[in-house]
Amino acid sequence: MNDVGSSISARSLRSEARRNLESGTTRALLLGMVWCVLLSGLLVWNVAVTADLLQSARGYQDAGASVTVVDAAGRIDGQQCASLAALPNVRGAGALRADPAPLTPAVTPGVELPTFEATPGLIGILLPDARERNGIFLSDAAADALGAGRTPLALGDRSVDVAGTFPYPEDGRRPLLGYSVLQTVPDAGTFDQCWVNVWPESPRVESIAASAVVVGEDTGQGPPTVGQLNSSLGRTFDGEASYRNRATAFLPGALVLVGVSLGFLAVRVRRLELAAARLIGIRPSDQGVMLLVETGAWIVAASIISLVVTLAVSVAMTGGVLPSALEFSVVALLAGGTGVVCGVLEGIASISSRRALQYFRDR
Repeated sequence: MNDVGSSISARSLRSEARRNLESGTTRALLLGMVWCVLLSGLLVWNVAVTADLLQSARGYQDAGASVTVVDAAGRIDGQQCASLAALPNVRGAGALRADPAPLTPAVTPGVELPTFEATPGLIGILLPDARERNGIFLSDAAADALGAGRTPLALGDRSVDVAGTFPYPEDGRRPLLGYSVLQTVPDAGTFDQCWVNVWPESPRVESIAASAVVVGEDTGQGPPTVGQLNSSLGRTFDGEASYRNRATAFLPGALVLVGVSLGFLAVRVRRLELAAARLIGIRPSDQGVMLLVETGAWIVAASIISLVVTLAVSVAMTGGVLPSALEFSVVALLAGGTGVVCGVLEGIASISSRRALQYFRDR
């Protein structure tokens, strides 16, 4: 018998699909669970990989590797250095110089504390979340050794208020400020160093930072040098390339292939039932519509649950939703769902009423 017959109304098709779902004929619960577990596992894996990349990027910045330092003793224009903060991708810029009158703590009489004058912009690089960027700031090591923090620092003949402390661990960064005190000063005048924090990184950062050097100044100390505050983590951090080449980047394509296989299998296990229906006049196109309705039910349910699980894991791991992971999850879900639909259509096309007896024997 030919695979032809009379058309069935859309209402009847929906009704038949609903009955098949309720009776378990479609195996929707089993298929949905398989699809949900697969999706959830892969999408959570992507969240974990993405979160790890973000953590690496934060670690790179926290270690000062994104800070470029221009060394030119007495030749850094403080105002020019500070103005670099207005450039794209520059998150902070400030100047530094040695203080000609270092402080001598009362607890270490006769021993001067390494003291530097810094512009507020440099304090902003060391303490990006600080509201107060003016005053005296101690490194954590100095604060611990001197027993000072936000309490006044006792000197030989007076005491000074401490506006805050800044972390400067031994993680590969230049040891200059490891045990020191910073006193903020206006941007006017010349300095020894200009710090520029650029993120995301720019290949032009060195030439941009070097523009803070006063042209024509000749102190006999040689040309200015430009380098990283911390070079132990590599010269650059190409986050875009790392994200593009991450282990989970292939997931949408893989989900298409897996979805095709699952959709095809979901139809092939019902080949005897479908072939028999065609023998009594049910058209393949009507079966296709019915099967797509049935398939859509468990695809949508599994996708929603997987997306909720992914968002929950993202919040638990990072304290918030990762936009890149959410966008990728939606793309992966659409790719996987498309694959399932294609597999269903392929499965429908592979069934013929002429093979109904063969299907019965195989069963």
